[in-house]
Amino acid sequence: MVLYENRTLASAITAAVTGMLAGYPFDSLKTRMQTYHYPSLVACARRSIAEEGIGGLYRGLLPPLITASAAKSMSFSVFEHTKQWLRKHDPYKDRNHPLGMTNFQRRTVGSVALSAGVSGSISGAIISVLCCPLELIKVQMQLANLLNKDVGMASGSTNAAISSSSHVSRRVSAAPRWAGSNLSVCREIIRHKGVSGLYYGIGLHVLRDSSGTAIYFASYETVKETLRRLTGSDTTGPLTHMLAGGTCGVVSWLLIFPVDLVKSTMQSQVLKPKGTQEYKSAWQCVRSIYSKVGGTGFYRGISVSLIRAFPIHGLNFVIYEWARANICRLAGKPE
Repeated sequence: MVLYENRTLASAITAAVTGMLAGYPFDSLKTRMQTYHYPSLVACARRSIAEEGIGGLYRGLLPPLITASAAKSMSFSVFEHTKQWLRKHDPYKDRNHPLGMTNFQRRTVGSVALSAGVSGSISGAIISVLCCPLELIKVQMQLANLLNKDVGMASGSTNAAISSSSHVSRRVSAAPRWAGSNLSVCREIIRHKGVSGLYYGIGLHVLRDSSGTAIYFASYETVKETLRRLTGSDTTGPLTHMLAGGTCGVVSWLLIFPVDLVKSTMQSQVLKPKGTQEYKSAWQCVRSIYSKVGGTGFYRGISVSLIRAFPIHGLNFVIYEWARANICRLAGKPE
Protein backbone atom coordinates (compact mmCIF):
# COMPACT_ATOMS: atom_id res chain seq x y z
CA MET A 1 0.00 0.00 0.00
CA VAL A 2 1.55 3.26 -1.17
CA LEU A 3 0.00 5.35 1.61
CA TYR A 4 1.40 3.02 4.29
CA GLU A 5 4.87 3.11 2.78
CA ASN A 6 4.74 6.91 2.90
CA ARG A 7 2.92 7.23 6.24
CA THR A 8 5.52 9.57 7.72
CA LEU A 9 5.25 11.94 4.74
CA ALA A 10 1.44 11.93 4.70
CA SER A 11 1.14 12.43 8.46
CA ALA A 12 3.73 15.22 8.53
CA ILE A 13 2.05 17.08 5.64
CA THR A 14 -1.33 16.91 7.37
CA ALA A 15 0.14 18.26 10.59
CA ALA A 16 2.17 20.95 8.79
CA VAL A 17 -0.77 22.46 6.90
CA THR A 18 -2.96 22.55 10.00
CA GLY A 19 -0.24 24.05 12.17
CA MET A 20 0.72 26.68 9.58
CA LEU A 21 -2.85 27.94 9.12
CA ALA A 22 -3.38 28.18 12.87
CA GLY A 23 -0.02 29.63 13.83
CA TYR A 24 1.09 31.93 11.01
CA PRO A 25 -0.41 35.17 12.43
CA PHE A 26 1.51 34.55 15.66
CA ASP A 27 4.71 33.96 13.69
CA SER A 28 4.16 37.25 11.87
CA LEU A 29 3.71 39.12 15.16
CA LYS A 30 6.81 37.42 16.56
CA THR A 31 8.92 38.64 13.63
CA ARG A 32 7.61 42.19 14.04
CA MET A 33 8.32 42.26 17.78
CA GLN A 34 11.81 40.84 17.25
CA THR A 35 12.84 43.47 14.74
CA TYR A 36 10.87 46.52 15.93
CA HIS A 37 10.18 47.86 19.41
CA TYR A 38 6.57 47.56 20.51
CA PRO A 39 5.53 48.16 24.14
CA SER A 40 3.60 44.86 24.25
CA LEU A 41 2.18 42.01 22.20
CA VAL A 42 -1.30 43.56 22.36
CA ALA A 43 0.07 46.89 21.12
CA CYS A 44 1.87 45.13 18.26
CA ALA A 45 -1.28 43.26 17.25
CA ARG A 46 -3.50 46.34 17.47
CA ARG A 47 -1.14 48.55 15.49
CA SER A 48 -0.50 45.89 12.86
CA ILE A 49 -4.22 45.22 12.34
CA ALA A 50 -5.05 48.95 12.35
CA GLU A 51 -2.42 49.72 9.73
CA GLU A 52 -2.59 46.62 7.54
CA GLY A 53 -5.76 44.78 8.49
CA ILE A 54 -6.03 41.11 9.46
CA GLY A 55 -4.67 40.18 6.04
CA GLY A 56 -1.40 41.86 6.95
CA LEU A 57 -0.74 39.09 9.48
CA TYR A 58 -0.95 36.56 6.65
CA ARG A 59 1.47 38.33 4.31
CA GLY A 60 3.77 35.76 2.71
CA LEU A 61 1.68 32.77 3.83
CA LEU A 62 1.41 30.82 0.57
CA PRO A 63 5.06 29.76 0.09
CA PRO A 64 5.47 28.68 3.75
CA LEU A 65 2.15 26.83 3.51
CA ILE A 66 3.43 24.89 0.53
CA THR A 67 7.03 24.54 1.60
CA ALA A 68 6.21 23.82 5.25
CA SER A 69 4.49 20.66 4.11
CA ALA A 70 7.56 19.60 2.15
CA ALA A 71 9.98 20.72 4.86
CA LYS A 72 8.11 19.05 7.71
CA SER A 73 7.64 15.82 5.79
CA MET A 74 11.37 15.81 4.94
CA SER A 75 12.26 16.71 8.52
CA PHE A 76 10.22 13.84 9.97
CA SER A 77 11.46 11.44 7.31
CA VAL A 78 15.13 12.28 7.92
CA PHE A 79 14.47 12.09 11.66
CA GLU A 80 12.81 8.65 11.49
CA HIS A 81 15.36 7.20 9.08
CA THR A 82 18.28 8.53 11.12
CA LYS A 83 16.84 6.95 14.28
CA GLN A 84 16.60 3.60 12.50
CA TRP A 85 20.12 3.94 11.10
CA LEU A 86 21.61 4.80 14.49
CA ARG A 87 19.85 1.88 16.12
CA LYS A 88 20.98 -0.53 13.41
CA HIS A 89 24.60 0.64 13.30
CA ASP A 90 25.05 1.30 17.03
CA PRO A 91 28.46 -0.25 17.93
CA TYR A 92 27.36 -0.64 21.55
CA LYS A 93 23.92 -2.15 21.00
CA ASP A 94 24.98 -5.49 22.51
CA ARG A 95 27.45 -4.22 25.11
CA ASN A 96 28.00 -1.35 27.51
CA HIS A 97 29.70 1.84 26.40
CA PRO A 98 33.23 2.05 27.94
CA LEU A 99 32.51 5.57 29.24
CA GLY A 100 29.15 4.61 30.67
CA MET A 101 27.26 6.55 28.02
CA THR A 102 23.88 5.39 26.79
CA ASN A 103 23.40 3.78 23.38
CA PHE A 104 20.82 4.26 20.60
CA GLN A 105 18.65 1.20 21.33
CA ARG A 106 15.83 3.24 22.95
CA ARG A 107 15.38 0.84 25.85
CA THR A 108 15.74 3.60 28.45
CA VAL A 109 14.53 7.20 28.64
CA GLY A 110 18.13 8.39 28.28
CA SER A 111 18.58 6.29 25.15
CA VAL A 112 15.35 7.66 23.68
CA ALA A 113 16.51 11.23 24.36
CA LEU A 114 19.98 10.68 22.86
CA SER A 115 18.62 8.97 19.76
CA ALA A 116 16.01 11.69 19.18
CA GLY A 117 18.48 14.50 19.85
CA VAL A 118 21.13 13.30 17.40
CA SER A 119 18.53 12.45 14.75
CA GLY A 120 16.82 15.81 15.23
CA SER A 121 20.08 17.72 14.91
CA ILE A 122 20.90 16.05 11.59
CA SER A 123 17.37 16.61 10.34
CA GLY A 124 17.40 20.29 11.33
CA ALA A 125 20.76 20.97 9.68
CA ILE A 126 19.67 19.44 6.37
CA ILE A 127 16.30 21.19 6.28
CA SER A 128 17.77 24.58 7.22
CA VAL A 129 19.99 24.61 4.12
CA LEU A 130 16.96 23.93 1.93
CA CYS A 131 14.63 26.39 3.67
CA CYS A 132 16.88 29.40 4.31
CA PRO A 133 15.88 31.27 1.11
CA LEU A 134 12.20 30.64 1.80
CA GLU A 135 12.40 31.95 5.35
CA LEU A 136 14.42 34.97 4.25
CA ILE A 137 11.66 35.84 1.76
CA LYS A 138 9.01 35.24 4.42
CA VAL A 139 10.70 37.70 6.80
CA GLN A 140 10.79 40.37 4.07
CA MET A 141 7.09 39.84 3.32
CA GLN A 142 6.12 40.00 6.98
CA LEU A 143 8.05 43.24 7.50
CA ALA A 144 7.47 44.85 4.08
CA ASN A 145 5.30 47.71 5.34
CA LEU A 146 7.55 48.46 8.29
CA LEU A 147 10.69 48.32 6.17
CA ASN A 148 9.10 50.71 3.69
CA LYS A 149 8.23 53.04 6.54
CA ASP A 150 11.88 52.96 7.61
CA VAL A 151 13.02 54.02 4.17
CA GLY A 152 10.44 56.79 4.08
CA MET A 153 11.61 58.11 7.43
CA ALA A 154 15.27 57.65 6.39
CA SER A 155 15.90 55.99 9.72
CA GLY A 156 18.06 53.19 8.45
CA SER A 157 17.52 51.23 11.64
CA THR A 158 15.70 47.97 12.20
CA ASN A 159 15.38 48.89 15.85
CA ALA A 160 13.70 52.29 15.42
CA ALA A 161 11.54 53.06 18.41
CA ILE A 162 7.79 52.85 17.88
CA SER A 163 5.74 55.32 19.89
CA SER A 164 3.32 53.89 22.43
CA SER A 165 1.34 57.08 22.94
CA SER A 166 -2.46 57.03 22.70
CA HIS A 167 -2.77 59.12 19.53
CA VAL A 168 -4.64 57.58 16.59
CA SER A 169 -2.32 55.42 14.51
CA ARG A 170 -1.57 56.70 11.05
CA ARG A 171 -1.71 54.18 8.25
CA VAL A 172 1.82 53.42 7.15
CA SER A 173 2.79 53.71 3.54
CA ALA A 174 1.75 50.77 1.42
CA ALA A 175 4.08 47.85 0.99
CA PRO A 176 6.80 48.63 -1.57
CA ARG A 177 6.39 47.36 -5.10
CA TRP A 178 9.02 44.69 -4.65
CA ALA A 179 6.85 43.14 -1.91
CA GLY A 180 3.91 42.50 -4.22
CA SER A 181 4.59 38.76 -4.22
CA ASN A 182 7.08 36.26 -2.91
CA LEU A 183 8.56 35.93 -6.39
CA SER A 184 9.09 39.68 -6.62
CA VAL A 185 10.82 39.65 -3.21
CA CYS A 186 13.07 36.86 -4.46
CA ARG A 187 13.93 38.88 -7.55
CA GLU A 188 14.65 41.96 -5.46
CA ILE A 189 17.05 40.05 -3.20
CA ILE A 190 18.87 38.61 -6.20
CA ARG A 191 19.03 42.08 -7.81
CA HIS A 192 20.64 43.57 -4.70
CA LYS A 193 22.75 40.68 -3.44
CA GLY A 194 22.98 38.13 -6.24
CA VAL A 195 21.84 34.52 -5.93
CA SER A 196 24.01 34.08 -2.84
CA GLY A 197 21.89 36.76 -1.17
CA LEU A 198 19.12 34.18 -0.80
CA TYR A 199 21.34 32.56 1.82
CA TYR A 200 21.84 35.72 3.84
CA GLY A 201 22.01 34.57 7.48
CA ILE A 202 22.52 30.88 6.62
CA GLY A 203 24.98 30.33 9.48
CA LEU A 204 22.46 31.49 12.08
CA HIS A 205 19.74 29.51 10.33
CA VAL A 206 21.71 26.26 10.51
CA LEU A 207 22.64 26.93 14.15
CA ARG A 208 19.03 27.61 15.07
CA ASP A 209 17.52 24.64 13.26
CA SER A 210 20.14 22.01 14.11
CA SER A 211 20.06 22.82 17.82
CA GLY A 212 16.37 23.66 17.90
CA THR A 213 15.25 20.50 16.12
CA ALA A 214 17.49 18.39 18.35
CA ILE A 215 15.89 19.91 21.45
CA TYR A 216 12.44 19.70 19.87
CA PHE A 217 12.43 15.99 19.06
CA ALA A 218 14.45 14.99 22.13
CA SER A 219 12.06 16.73 24.53
CA TYR A 220 8.99 15.38 22.69
CA GLU A 221 10.10 11.77 22.76
CA THR A 222 11.45 12.05 26.31
CA VAL A 223 8.18 13.40 27.69
CA LYS A 224 6.16 10.94 25.62
CA GLU A 225 8.22 7.95 26.80
CA THR A 226 8.18 9.15 30.41
CA LEU A 227 4.39 9.50 30.40
CA ARG A 228 4.01 6.09 28.76
CA ARG A 229 6.11 4.49 31.47
CA LEU A 230 4.24 6.31 34.24
CA THR A 231 0.90 5.07 32.94
CA GLY A 232 2.25 1.55 32.41
CA SER A 233 0.80 1.47 28.89
CA ASP A 234 2.25 0.06 25.68
CA THR A 235 0.73 2.87 23.64
CA THR A 236 0.13 6.61 23.97
CA GLY A 237 -2.99 8.65 23.28
CA PRO A 238 -3.92 12.18 22.17
CA LEU A 239 -3.55 13.67 25.66
CA THR A 240 0.01 12.38 25.92
CA HIS A 241 0.80 13.66 22.43
CA MET A 242 -0.65 17.07 23.27
CA LEU A 243 1.31 17.35 26.52
CA ALA A 244 4.56 16.11 24.96
CA GLY A 245 4.14 18.25 21.83
CA GLY A 246 3.25 21.37 23.80
CA THR A 247 6.18 20.85 26.16
CA CYS A 248 8.71 20.36 23.37
CA GLY A 249 7.45 23.51 21.64
CA VAL A 250 7.89 25.63 24.77
CA VAL A 251 11.25 24.14 25.76
CA SER A 252 12.79 24.45 22.30
CA TRP A 253 11.70 28.09 21.90
CA LEU A 254 12.99 29.04 25.34
CA LEU A 255 16.42 27.68 24.50
CA ILE A 256 16.87 28.77 20.89
CA PHE A 257 14.88 32.03 20.83
CA PRO A 258 17.96 34.31 21.17
CA VAL A 259 19.46 32.73 18.04
CA ASP A 260 16.15 33.14 16.21
CA LEU A 261 15.95 36.80 17.24
CA VAL A 262 19.46 37.59 15.96
CA LYS A 263 18.70 35.66 12.74
CA SER A 264 15.48 37.59 12.12
CA THR A 265 17.17 40.91 12.90
CA MET A 266 20.04 40.21 10.51
CA GLN A 267 17.76 38.93 7.75
CA SER A 268 15.44 41.92 8.07
CA GLN A 269 18.16 44.22 6.72
CA VAL A 270 19.11 42.23 3.61
CA LEU A 271 17.32 44.71 1.29
CA LYS A 272 18.36 47.88 3.06
CA PRO A 273 20.54 50.22 0.99
CA LYS A 274 24.28 49.86 1.44
CA GLY A 275 25.51 51.97 4.30
CA THR A 276 22.17 51.96 6.12
CA GLN A 277 22.44 48.46 7.56
CA GLU A 278 22.79 48.74 11.30
CA TYR A 279 24.68 45.50 11.80
CA LYS A 280 27.62 44.26 9.76
CA SER A 281 27.80 40.90 11.51
CA ALA A 282 25.82 38.67 13.84
CA TRP A 283 28.35 39.27 16.61
CA GLN A 284 27.92 43.04 16.29
CA CYS A 285 24.15 42.52 16.51
CA VAL A 286 24.56 40.43 19.68
CA ARG A 287 26.81 43.01 21.33
CA SER A 288 24.50 45.87 20.38
CA ILE A 289 21.39 44.19 21.78
CA TYR A 290 23.17 43.29 25.01
CA SER A 291 24.66 46.78 25.49
CA LYS A 292 21.28 48.45 24.96
CA VAL A 293 18.90 46.28 26.98
CA GLY A 294 20.92 43.47 28.52
CA GLY A 295 20.13 39.77 28.36
CA THR A 296 16.38 40.32 28.28
CA GLY A 297 16.78 41.94 24.87
CA PHE A 298 17.38 38.50 23.36
CA TYR A 299 13.87 37.46 24.36
CA ARG A 300 12.06 40.41 22.81
CA GLY A 301 8.86 39.04 21.28
CA ILE A 302 9.08 35.65 22.99
CA SER A 303 5.62 36.09 24.50
CA VAL A 304 4.09 35.45 21.07
CA SER A 305 6.10 32.27 20.59
CA LEU A 306 5.28 30.93 24.03
CA ILE A 307 1.57 31.74 23.71
CA ARG A 308 1.34 29.78 20.48
CA ALA A 309 3.98 27.14 21.25
CA PHE A 310 2.01 24.82 23.50
CA PRO A 311 -1.28 24.64 21.56
CA ILE A 312 0.24 24.74 18.07
CA HIS A 313 2.97 22.17 18.65
CA GLY A 314 0.66 20.06 20.75
CA LEU A 315 -1.84 20.13 17.88
CA ASN A 316 0.92 19.28 15.39
CA PHE A 317 1.83 16.07 17.16
CA VAL A 318 -1.76 15.08 17.93
CA ILE A 319 -2.56 15.30 14.22
CA TYR A 320 0.71 13.65 13.19
CA GLU A 321 0.28 10.70 15.53
CA TRP A 322 -3.45 10.41 14.71
CA ALA A 323 -2.83 10.40 10.96
CA ARG A 324 0.02 7.92 11.25
CA ALA A 325 -1.99 5.56 13.47
CA ASN A 326 -5.00 5.65 11.15
CA ILE A 327 -2.92 4.99 8.05
CA CYS A 328 -1.43 1.95 9.77
CA ARG A 329 -4.86 0.80 10.93
CA LEU A 330 -6.32 1.09 7.43
CA ALA A 331 -3.37 -0.88 6.04
CA GLY A 332 -3.68 -3.47 8.81
CA LYS A 333 0.01 -3.14 9.61
CA PRO A 334 2.03 -2.04 12.66
CA GLU A 335 3.41 1.49 13.02
